[in-house]
Amino acid sequence: MNSSKVSVIIPAYGGAEYLGKAIQSVLDQTYENFELIIVDDASPDETAGVVRGFSDPRITYIRHERNMGVNRARATGVMASSGGIIAFLDQDDFIHPEKLRLHVALFDARPDVGFTYNARFELNYSAETIRDIWRPPSNVSLADLVMGFPIAPSDALIRREWAFRLNPKNHDLSWTGGEIAVFGGLVLDGCKFACVDRALNYRRHRSGRIIRDLAGGCASEIHCQDIIFDDPRCPAEVLAIRHVAHANIYMFWAYRAFAQDETELGRELLRKAVQWNPSILEGSPCELVNALVVTCSDDENVDHAELLRRVFAQLPPEMSRIADQLEWAIARGFLLRGARAVMWDRPEDGRRYFDGALETNAGIDRSYLEQLIQHVLDYELEFGKTAAQKVLEAWSPYLKRLGGRAAVRQLRSLYSINRAFESFYSGKYGNVPEMVITSILNDPKHLANRGVLAIFARSIVGGLKTRAPVW
Repeated sequence: MNSSKVSVIIPAYGGAEYLGKAIQSVLDQTYENFELIIVDDASPDETAGVVRGFSDPRITYIRHERNMGVNRARATGVMASSGGIIAFLDQDDFIHPEKLRLHVALFDARPDVGFTYNARFELNYSAETIRDIWRPPSNVSLADLVMGFPIAPSDALIRREWAFRLNPKNHDLSWTGGEIAVFGGLVLDGCKFACVDRALNYRRHRSGRIIRDLAGGCASEIHCQDIIFDDPRCPAEVLAIRHVAHANIYMFWAYRAFAQDETELGRELLRKAVQWNPSILEGSPCELVNALVVTCSDDENVDHAELLRRVFAQLPPEMSRIADQLEWAIARGFLLRGARAVMWDRPEDGRRYFDGALETNAGIDRSYLEQLIQHVLDYELEFGKTAAQKVLEAWSPYLKRLGGRAAVRQLRSLYSINRAFESFYSGKYGNVPEMVITSILNDPKHLANRGVLAIFARSIVGGLKTRAPVW
C-alpha cells in the first residue's frame, strides 16, 4: 500500500454519456500518483465501452454481476484499492485538475485528519455552465451532516484506514441518503474532518428527471438520519435537532412529489414535515415558501412561476392560508434567477429575469441582499476581489431600478461589513478600518452596531501591535 497514492473510485450505472468526462478529469490531474477504479454496477448501457476507450494503465474496471446500489459499488472499489487515500467521484460529475494535489497537501500537513472535503460548482441542469457555488461549512459538524447533504461523495477524500472502518451495514443503504449515515458515522467514530476551501468539482443535474419511488427515497433518507440519532454516541445537542432534520427531508420529498404531480403523496409527506416542525408554516414568507422558491428556481429549463403555481395548487387544504404568498414567491424567483444569470455572465437571461421581477412588483429586502452577499463572497473566494467587484457593479443597475439607490448602498454596505468581519477573524486587521468606514458611509445604521465598532477599534489596536518597531 502506497500512503501517498490516491485511489479514485467511480461507481457507474446508467451514466455512460457522462462517464467519459469524469474519467478524463481524473487523468488530467496535476497530481499523478493515483489509480482509477471504475465499478460497473451491472449497468445496462455502454459503460464498459466507454472505459475501453481509455488505455491508461492506472485504470481498473470491475463489473458487478447484478445491480447492488451505489454504496455497495463504492465499497467494492475500496476493497480493490491500493492507495493510502480514497477519493470518490460520481459518474456524472468531474473534477478540477488541482483537486487531488490540494487534498493530498492538506493530508500531509494534517496527519490527524482522516477526511477532507471541498466546495463545488453546481452546474445548470442538463448543461455544463455554472449555476452556483456550494460552499459547505469550513468546520463541518455532525449536526451539519445529519441535517442534509453539505458534503456530496464527489467532494470527499478519506484516509484508507478510515475507509476500512466504515460500518459495513451502511454499504447496504443502496438507494439514497447513505452519505448521512456513512459520513455521520465517521464523526461518531472520532474521524477528524478538514476543508480545502476551493471549488474543486463540478456537479451535474439532469433536467426533467423522474424519480420512480419517491416514498422509498424519503423513507431511505429518514432511516439514514435515524441511524445517527439512534446511535448511543449521538450527542444531546444533535438529538435536539431531530425534529428539524426530519422536517427538512419530508419537505424536500413533498416538493418532489408535487413536481411529479403525485399530489396525495406530496400532501402526506408535507403533513409529516409540519408534524415534526410546525414552525415551517409560520411567518410571511414562511420557511416552506422560502424553500419552495429556491427549489423551483433551480432548473432554468422550467418556468419557475408555472411550477410554483402547480405546487401551491396541490398543497393540503388545511395549508391554504399560505396561498397568498404565491405571488411573492414568483417575484422572488425572478430576483434569484436574475442575480444568478448576471453573476455567471448570462446578461440576456439576467435582463429577462429582472424584467420579470419588475412586472411582478418584486421587492428588494434585506434578506434578498444578504443572499446576494453570500453568493458574491463565495464567488470572490474563487475568482478574487476584482471579479467580485465587477459582479456588484453588474447587479447595481437592476437593484437601483427595483429598489432605488438605497438598495445599492445597502448591498455595498453589507458586502463591506461582511469582508470586515472576515478579515478581523482571520487576523488581517489592516483591512478592517477601511471596510468598516465604507460600510458606515453606505449605511450609517452600522454606527449603532456595537460589534462593528468593536472590530474597528480592536483592529486599530491589533494593527499597531503587529507593526515592526521603529528604532
